Amino acid sequence: MRILCSCLLLTLLLVSSARGADAENGDALLRDGDRVVLLGGTFIERMQMYGYVETALTALHPDKDITFRNLGWSGDEVSGVARAVFGNTDNGYKRLIDDLVAAKPTVILVAYGANEAYRGPEQLEQFSAGLNRLLDRLGETPARLVLLTPLRHENLGAPLPPPAQYNQSVAVYRDAILNLAESRKLPVLDLYSLISGDDASPAPIDRLTDNGLHLSGYGYWRAAQHIAQELGREPPKWTVDLDAAGKSRDTAGTTLSDVTPTALGLRFVAHDAALPFPPAPKYSPESAGRLIPSRELRITGLAAGDYDVLIDGRKALSASSDELARGVALTAGPEPSQIERLRREIGKKNELFFHRYRPQNETYLFLFRKHEQGNNAVEIPMFDPLIEQQEALIAKLRQPEKHTYEIKITRAKP
Repeated sequence: MRILCSCLLLTLLLVSSARGADAENGDALLRDGDRVVLLGGTFIERMQMYGYVETALTALHPDKDITFRNLGWSGDEVSGVARAVFGNTDNGYKRLIDDLVAAKPTVILVAYGANEAYRGPEQLEQFSAGLNRLLDRLGETPARLVLLTPLRHENLGAPLPPPAQYNQSVAVYRDAILNLAESRKLPVLDLYSLISGDDASPAPIDRLTDNGLHLSGYGYWRAAQHIAQELGREPPKWTVDLDAAGKSRDTAGTTLSDVTPTALGLRFVAHDAALPFPPAPKYSPESAGRLIPSRELRITGLAAGDYDVLIDGRKALSASSDELARGVALTAGPEPSQIERLRREIGKKNELFFHRYRPQNETYLFLFRKHEQGNNAVEIPMFDPLIEQQEALIAKLRQPEKHTYEIKITRAKP
């Protein structure tokens, strides 16, 4: 079943820490109006199942209108072989280029090497030649290019095979990609270290893959963090530190207004700079919550007692005056809900695009059976306005909204 949802890295692509980048900051290669195309095999295509990378990068740039197109194709290589359908490798390569040009990219994320590494270091020269050929062709477009290194395999223990041999091979391909990026002066995003652990021992409980090869939802959530860090974009810090009189001692990640002491406590309006990092997926390890900064609210000097913290009139949490003075973590509220809705809508957009560029009945629409139903091919471009409508909704959802916070006493203490 083809599920689509997000993507990525895309924007990741451009960062101060990226090797070969000639920019002074992480945003120099990611610009307002960019169309980021993700190109590669299974790792790229499966991003659509979860959407964490695209969601994180979209939310981290609320002031930039950046759109994404996922052209990943499971099993693909630099030759485009997986895209050949019923044709030959030349047909697959032509389709790769045709689909990419049709997507009108300004940034292309190129992620190959994972499948080729199965052939061992002996075939490295062939891979390098193929990647250079592809980059030469992509260089004829106006898009900026960014390379992505393949991931290691994760050791999940028997009955799955040990990953040591593959990991030794993929390390050679990774080094070749890094060297090629340096020689071409291209940015590169190195994901090799995302999968950690000892090849001789099974991974711990916080494993990142479903089967040692493919990232799980939790794995893609972690990949989104890794990518943001590689790009020099940490998950946003959110801190509100006020006293009972409304005086600010420390505020980060948001702008406060209408800060007003009340008979029951305190009220203020917050307008965040960016949405928070997406919450970890369901069934993630308990340690996941410690991997991104919490939204911390601290109010000192309140009258002794128990308080409710309400956001737009809805209770987000209850805490004592002592707990509020030490600082409490806000895990509920409209912002986590908004970022999750953003992720869902990105998934819907990617599904629409998937059916636009890879219709399931393309044999009847465009290939050797088009004499039967080829007249229906005129309906495929009808996906375009639906995609545009979805992107307009995404552009709206990426913008933080103003919210009213109220700290109200519910039980006074002597």
